[in-house]
Amino acid sequence: MMLIHLDEPGTPDTRLPLLRLGFRPFYLLAALFAAVAMPWWLWQRFTGTYPGQGLNGMAWHAHEMIFGYVVAVIAGFLLTAVRNWTGAETPTGRALAGLCLLWLLPRLLLPFAPVVLTALADLLFLPILAWVIRTRLRAANNTRNRFIPRLLGALALLNLSFYLAHLGWLPLNEFTPMEAALMLIVTLEVVIGGRIIPSFTKNALPGITQRHTPALERHLPLLTATILLGNLLPLPAWLITSADALLALMHAYRVSGWGSWACRKSPLLWVLHGGYWCIPAGIALLALAPPDILPRLAGLHLLAIGATGGLTIAMLTRTALGHTGRPLRAGPLEHLAYLCIFLAAACRLLATLPVLSGAYQAEIWLAGLFWSGGFLLYLIKYVPILGSARVDGKAG
Repeated sequence: MMLIHLDEPGTPDTRLPLLRLGFRPFYLLAALFAAVAMPWWLWQRFTGTYPGQGLNGMAWHAHEMIFGYVVAVIAGFLLTAVRNWTGAETPTGRALAGLCLLWLLPRLLLPFAPVVLTALADLLFLPILAWVIRTRLRAANNTRNRFIPRLLGALALLNLSFYLAHLGWLPLNEFTPMEAALMLIVTLEVVIGGRIIPSFTKNALPGITQRHTPALERHLPLLTATILLGNLLPLPAWLITSADALLALMHAYRVSGWGSWACRKSPLLWVLHGGYWCIPAGIALLALAPPDILPRLAGLHLLAIGATGGLTIAMLTRTALGHTGRPLRAGPLEHLAYLCIFLAAACRLLATLPVLSGAYQAEIWLAGLFWSGGFLLYLIKYVPILGSARVDGKAG
């Protein structure tokens, strides 16, 4: 294990600022990819034009939003958080650059090169990330977070299953592994969100009244994973609907005790609360799919755009500010970026409603434009922040 190495006080860090800590390059890459990938997907969707012999169309869109964008955010977050959790050095400099290139190469090749070729590169990233995280946690005897490498391993297996299904080597719908991956990502959000959202709220708003239910906190993550993954099994419709409805109520009860209304004037807080509120809302919409009240895509997109998009852009901003020594304050650009992500979720949700099917194309375009706009606003402010040294002179 490499411990954090700090030179004598005042000794400058000669590493390129962008490669001093994992959140810097991975957040930059994630935001850039999110901003560019959506127009690229819309162009493919509405022109029917595919650029090469690689992964394209709906399969590319679903895969790359999960295993491209979201995985990059997870990597940046974990490579930063694990250092705080364990006191161990995580990859920086050339090692960090190598990890970034390993993530980036499949993103560039997937639409153009043969799928088998790019899959080999893509399938390496998550196992290597899991190994990096596991070795640090194990050396520090950090048992609380040992589930994380296992979750990363499960995501890697689902990625492999997707490629095998896409190539026809596995008798499975290629979208099933990606839905399962989304469910595991939501479960990770449930765990991390439960740790940070109430504490961030309490720290920022002293005296706020919050409610915590220890039994619910202990069992909700496993229950969430079980029920959400159960949606993918051929179970009776009444059972899936009942389980989803109950799970949605439990999550709504949980987040209602965190003081969401008191956060309405603080963008850094309300974006976290808003993202988490999309979890019970998305699960409630999933409950309406088995009885054919709403299409399944309604719940999936609210979990993917509202919950995952909202919570990830919240961390893209908060981590970048806090770990570069800046005050935890969101300005007009961040506020507008947050609104764009939730407007994207709203437009994509409207596009799934049968009563508004006549405006489907316009709603899809609006959803894509809001999504890309949110991340472009992020990039305008945070490219200089991510690419420059900490303002307080500390390492990182």
